[in-house]
Order: sequence, then C-alpha cells, then structure tokens
Amino acid sequence: MPRLVNGFSTGHRPSLVNGTVRFFNRWQTVSAVLRKKIEAGAGIPPSMLRLQSFWLKLQTCTREWAADTYGIQPDITLASRRTVSGVEARQTLDQEAGFFFSANLSPGLAGLALDSAGAVRNAAVRMDQDVDSLADASPLFLKLLAEQAGLDLAQSVSAGLFRIEQGVASTADPAGAAGSFNAANRYLLIEYKLQLNEDVTRVWFAFAFDYLQRFIASSLRDAADNKAQARHHSRKSLSDSVLASTTTLDAVLDRLSLTIGECAKLEVGTVLPLSGADAGKLSLSADTLNGCVDIGSGELGVWKRQRALKLTTPISENFAQEIVDS
Repeated sequence: MPRLVNGFSTGHRPSLVNGTVRFFNRWQTVSAVLRKKIEAGAGIPPSMLRLQSFWLKLQTCTREWAADTYGIQPDITLASRRTVSGVEARQTLDQEAGFFFSANLSPGLAGLALDSAGAVRNAAVRMDQDVDSLADASPLFLKLLAEQAGLDLAQSVSAGLFRIEQGVASTADPAGAAGSFNAANRYLLIEYKLQLNEDVTRVWFAFAFDYLQRFIASSLRDAADNKAQARHHSRKSLSDSVLASTTTLDAVLDRLSLTIGECAKLEVGTVLPLSGADAGKLSLSADTLNGCVDIGSGELGVWKRQRALKLTTPISENFAQEIVDS
C-alpha cells in the first residue's frame, strides 16, 4: 500500500526591529480609525453605536407609538444622535413640546420632546378636528394635550429597553430628572424624523449618558455570555454526534512504502517481503478526518471459534481527544 507523508516548512521570522515598527504602525492606524469613528459618532462610544438591539427597539417603539398617536403608520429615520451637556439637552427640549421624567421611576430616559407639527397632529386626533383648524393654537395648549402622549412614549421606551414595568412619572422641574440636566452631566440626544403622508414631524429623546453606558456594558456582557453558552451547547452536541458516529478499524500486520510506479507493476504472484512484521503483533488503526491513524496494538487469536484481535495496549488518548475536538 503506498503511503503519502505530509511535510511542512517554516517561514522566515521577522526581526525584532521590523516587528516592532509594524506593531507601532498598526497601533497608530487602529487609534486613528477609532478616533474617526468616535468623531463621526458625535462623541458616542463605538460600543454604544454597535448595540443594534438598543437602536432597533427604540425605533420600533417610536414607530408603533406614532401609529397609535397620529393614526398613521410613519416612515421613520434617524435624523441625528450626539452627546451633549445637560444645558444643551434642556434647551433642545424646551424649544419644543418637551417633557421631563422623574429619576426615581425613569433613571435612563430623562426627557423627550415633540415638535410643533407633532403636537398639532396629536391635538387634532384627540379633538377629532382637522390639523389646519389648530394651526394657530397656543403652544401651551398643545403641550398640555400632548402630555399623555409623551408619557405613553416614555413608558413604551423604558419598558421595552430597560425592562422598567412601573409607570413613568413626569416632573415639571428638569432638576428632578436623571442627571438634573445640569452642565456637569452628559446626555445622549437622539432625533427621529417621522414621515406622515405629506407631513413631517420630529421626536427627540434625552438619555442619561452614565446610565446608558452602564446599560450598554451590561447588555454586551449578557450577549457575550449567551453566545458562549450557546457555543458550549453546540460543541457538546457536536461531540455527542461525533462519538455516536461510526469509523473503520483496520488490523495491520505491516506497512510498506512503495513508489506509484512500483505499485503499478504489482500483479498476481508478486512476493512482497514483510521484513518488519511481527507475527504475534497487529497494529489497530482507525479512520479520522485527518486520515488513518494508529490507536493501539494487539495480538491475533481465536475467540468463540472465530479469528479475533485482543488488545494488548490501551487506546491512544490523543485519538479520543481528536475525535471529541473535531
């Protein structure tokens, strides 16, 4: 039987100087890319941008709320997202129909706002009037009518994202909201644009940045743990499947190494001397993904009037480990 032996060669090892230069240049490149990503994200950490479950849930809650509040299924797009100070976040909400929420019940979502077009449409739906008839309504009147809609959206977002089941409570004083909206605290300010047929409205969210960072870190850890657990179960299932599968065992007296040309000349009557054979010893080999490997040895005998192989050595531990790890 011809036998092919695979060899390997090692490449050149780079010098320490070259390796150091390449590492330094690579680090500079990574730092530059990371810096650009942070700048493009308007101060938002990459981990926060990567958590797609957060952004998808927030967008879904907003779309469903808009459909219930305005009576129209909107097309929704993320208009902007940036990290701002508490002063800037408060100014943005105060310029619109803004609402703030008590930090005791809403430690993550500190406030939100509807633009004037959204406040008018909400009032028109609640009062069963045309939008045009409320175009000159006072901003205070529109904000009062929109307060329940703001609470509904805050409750939906808080329950959907942070699993906060108790009702969200509004507060007239921004100082009672998470972070108190002072200059020393940061907020993630997110703006969505809602296309309602021919009209466009906007919604803003102000999340307490420190709370959101802890939430993102916890979510990423949970996702990594779930992934590792799933990988463990998948690996165990694969190992069980492999152990239950079948392989071919060969009892080999001796092996010869011949060229392909010599094999081609074999014919009936050819004598092949087995110079290394031991009549009392057989090698037991098994088929694996890496080819046929020896797993033990034994001796030929008779058992229950049949030729049989009796193992004289234990099965190779490397073989068992290879099967489980494959």
